[in-house]
Amino acid sequence: MSEPVLLALLFADKIITEDNNKKGIIGTFNRFMAHEFPVIFPPWGIYIALTNLHGKHSFELVLKNIDTDEVVLPVNGEFESRAQDEMIELPLNFAGIAFTQPGRHILAFSIDGDLVGTRMLLVEKIEMRN
Repeated sequence: MSEPVLLALLFADKIITEDNNKKGIIGTFNRFMAHEFPVIFPPWGIYIALTNLHGKHSFELVLKNIDTDEVVLPVNGEFESRAQDEMIELPLNFAGIAFTQPGRHILAFSIDGDLVGTRMLLVEKIEMRN
């Protein structure tokens, strides 16, 4: 297998697919903030783009708290690329994902069991002001 090239690994408020199959990545971010925990944030998404692969492949996406190793979001799936130079896009939207505590979270993206890329997500507690 040739080595995959990760073009994008983004957190966003929403990922849409238009009628012409173009993707709209709305409101990118790298942190969540809340007054108390546990918390469920409004719906959000992850956009992944990659190339340099051919054929059918499996992927795994895991978001976990770095300090506790608590897995917040596990996703497994498959995709198929018709040509090595084809750009594969994986627009994933989520709702109802619970974060039990603040902290640094790492998003790890693997293809066929091999780590391809990571991205940090900060989950912070906002202190109430009196």
